[in-house]
Amino acid sequence: KAREADARAKEADAKAREADALAKEADAKAREADARAKEADAKAREADARAKEADAIARDNEAKAKEAEAIARENEARSAQDELQAALTELHAQEAAYKAKVDDLTRR
Repeated sequence: KAREADARAKEADAKAREADALAKEADAKAREADARAKEADAKAREADARAKEADAIARDNEAKAKEAEAIARENEARSAQDELQAALTELHAQEAAYKAKVDDLTRR
């Protein structure tokens, strides 16, 4: 009976060690799964950050394009204003020449 009890005790000890090993393996697998989840989360945050950066760059480029368009319109307006001023100056010169000719003809 003592040997039988000893055999049962050894069997129980072996089962306890096996259960402990299985628990450690399950814990290791859980930690590995947690590490993979954290890595996936980090990659998702990194992708989100890159997307936000790309969006910011796109908005910045759009703002620069609009600024360039505004400058171009301003330059066109100045050019038109310069042309108008030149035409007005030419008109005043023609008017002065006309008056001078009228004065010259009137004096004769």
